[in-house]
Amino acid sequence: MTGAEGGLDLVSVTILITSGLTLTFVALSLVFGGFFAERRLRDRLEDIETRARTGARPLQMATLRRVEKAGRLPTLDKLLWRWFPNASKVRRKLQASGMNLTLGDYAFLSIAIAVAVAFLLHFVLELSPAITLGGAFVTGVGLPNLWLTRLAKKRALRFNLLFPEAIDLMVRALRAGLPVQEAIANVARDIKEPVGGIFRRAQQEMQLGAPIEAALWRVARTVLTDEFNFLIVAMSIQRDTGGNLAETLANLSSLLRARQQLRLKIRAFSSEARATMLIMTGLPFLVGGGLFLISPKYMNPLFFTETGQMVAAAAACSMGVGIFIMNKIATIKV
Repeated sequence: MTGAEGGLDLVSVTILITSGLTLTFVALSLVFGGFFAERRLRDRLEDIETRARTGARPLQMATLRRVEKAGRLPTLDKLLWRWFPNASKVRRKLQASGMNLTLGDYAFLSIAIAVAVAFLLHFVLELSPAITLGGAFVTGVGLPNLWLTRLAKKRALRFNLLFPEAIDLMVRALRAGLPVQEAIANVARDIKEPVGGIFRRAQQEMQLGAPIEAALWRVARTVLTDEFNFLIVAMSIQRDTGGNLAETLANLSSLLRARQQLRLKIRAFSSEARATMLIMTGLPFLVGGGLFLISPKYMNPLFFTETGQMVAAAAACSMGVGIFIMNKIATIKV
């Protein structure tokens, strides 16, 4: 490497670092200045809602919430909890995914992915600083979010498959004369994850003094499924109006099994649309990879010229929008 080339690389690295620090400062300024009031308002409304449901929050529940916020990166966790506008939403998604990660761990992972992608795009593929920063930002924010969403959906599917069995176990316990708390304890002990863990957490909160409905509502935020909400609503209605809770839960179990069968039928009917989406998503990469293997020089203008890089970036954005639209079309909620 000549001195001129070394100086040019040093200038490129300096420009890249300066641009990254500038964008980081702008993003932090927007977060600190624009969203701080909204964040404080949402926290206040959530606290008022919790107090309206459960009364004055006991000391044990506040201590439990502080322990849940603690993590391996306590300083970063505290900063994110204080300043990040969607801290509660991200935390619920982390809990719904079943991963033992805190906000600090999630932020560290996102930053590490963004730095790795920026290094790959700039020093390996030698793309322009603008495309490098844009690709690093989109990848660092998007990949962890997509990963958590996928994990949360898979966990919700496993929960829905086991949940009717848990309700049947509660029905048998209630018909045997056991109280609701003991029925919940049986589910926490005998049903495997993730259903057993959800009921185990509800049991722990009830042992700390929380009412049954309040404990179940708090735990419902950690699983992305409506079936668990049906259970809480059924128990709340039965408590207010009276009646046979075992019979109500037995009907709910039958309803959930029919709902699961309908969901599987819809998935089978929409399999053609999902297969089309997968084929259209993978076809550009297969064709591009084949052309690159056959004639690498033919693909060089797409990656090593500024015009080609802009075309590739526009194509990636267009493909992302198309995948999003096709996924929405192929997804039918029950």
